[in-house]
Amino acid sequence: MVSGRTKLLNAARTLLTAQPELEPSTRDLYEAAGVAAPTLYHHFGTKEGLLDVVVEQVFGEYIERKRGMVRSGDLIADFVAGWELHVEFGVANPVLYALMYAPGRTSGAAATADELLRVGLQRMDDAGVLRIDVDTAVTMTTGMAVGCVSQLNRLRRPTSDPAAIATRAALVAALTGSPPPAPTAATSTTTPAGAAQFLIDEVAARDAQFTPAEAALFTQWLHHIAEITSTAQEAHPA
Repeated sequence: MVSGRTKLLNAARTLLTAQPELEPSTRDLYEAAGVAAPTLYHHFGTKEGLLDVVVEQVFGEYIERKRGMVRSGDLIADFVAGWELHVEFGVANPVLYALMYAPGRTSGAAATADELLRVGLQRMDDAGVLRIDVDTAVTMTTGMAVGCVSQLNRLRRPTSDPAAIATRAALVAALTGSPPPAPTAATSTTTPAGAAQFLIDEVAARDAQFTPAEAALFTQWLHHIAEITSTAQEAHPA
């Protein structure tokens, strides 16, 4: 038997998926869940409390996608790929994204994202790629990413908008002194490694269509393909 709490969480996610630009009302949520208003207040206190839990769930899933990204061996290209994943997520989930980065909000998932970003930037610093200190780089990257996503969502523009591309290029130049890299073999879907990464992202985005065991096994195989082909490319470059 599905609990009222689970029904409310499922309803919130369904409503936000169907209309990602519209924040559901309290009534929308309990009616879609098929429960009475007191059930929402009992489990979450307020509508905001319910949406906070959904934010953590969805952003946590995004973090897992980010952890699963295949590294190309090019630190700047990998940084750009992480930026693009972040922006794509924010534009696809405008209400949730705005809640995640609302002023004064403390998010465990956002803190994890910051830590992953720091690890990547530290790797760039250790390799001599970063030309500013890591703390400043983390703050600058997060600030520019949130600003970019917020502006795209405000103007209802896609991730391919020239302003978004220019923002990314300006950030890469500020961090490294280099222009953003052209697409590499590892990120192109015309190569086995690139195609594997594309499918890894697709499985994560469509998790409802697979059982957890199916998704885990498929993703494991795809990572194996990507690792084999990336190793082969490093051993026998074109």
